[in-house]
Amino acid sequence: MKNTSITLVVAVVILMLVLFYIGGTVLVLESLNRAWHTAMRAFVMIIIAFIVIGQLQVLISSDMIKQWLDKYSGNKSIVVSSLAGGLFPGGPYIFYPFLASFKGKGIPFYLIFSFVAGKQSYDVTRLPLEAGLTTPGLAILRNLITFPFPFIMGFIARRYFPEGFNNFSQEEGNR
Repeated sequence: MKNTSITLVVAVVILMLVLFYIGGTVLVLESLNRAWHTAMRAFVMIIIAFIVIGQLQVLISSDMIKQWLDKYSGNKSIVVSSLAGGLFPGGPYIFYPFLASFKGKGIPFYLIFSFVAGKQSYDVTRLPLEAGLTTPGLAILRNLITFPFPFIMGFIARRYFPEGFNNFSQEEGNR
């Protein structure tokens, strides 16, 4: 068992003991019921996400990606990738498998990095929730302040890791 799994099992056992101590078997069963319903909602979303990813893999070929990379090369590609990340719908269980599906299709690391940075910095699907929980002005201000960061991060990644982390891993392995 990996350390993460062991840690999670220990946390579950401790929480179950606390729940049992506070409310007995009823509270433990209620927590398991809620966990089951949460897992089923997530399961449906994950299945739908993988179906969409499979369809995109069929629709988007290596040649199409090469054409896009040729059309949007250099700084333009980082800007487009960052903006696409911000506009991409869904959570990490959708966009990380989506990105993983492009492995081996020749997408440079810095574009994937820009995409993820754009998604995390200014996810437009998060804007209404953010505006509702704070104020619209504060939500817009946060987006304006963080707007340049995915571009800057993409430029840094292209400058220092043009081949991705492959060179970095090999250097670390030789130490």
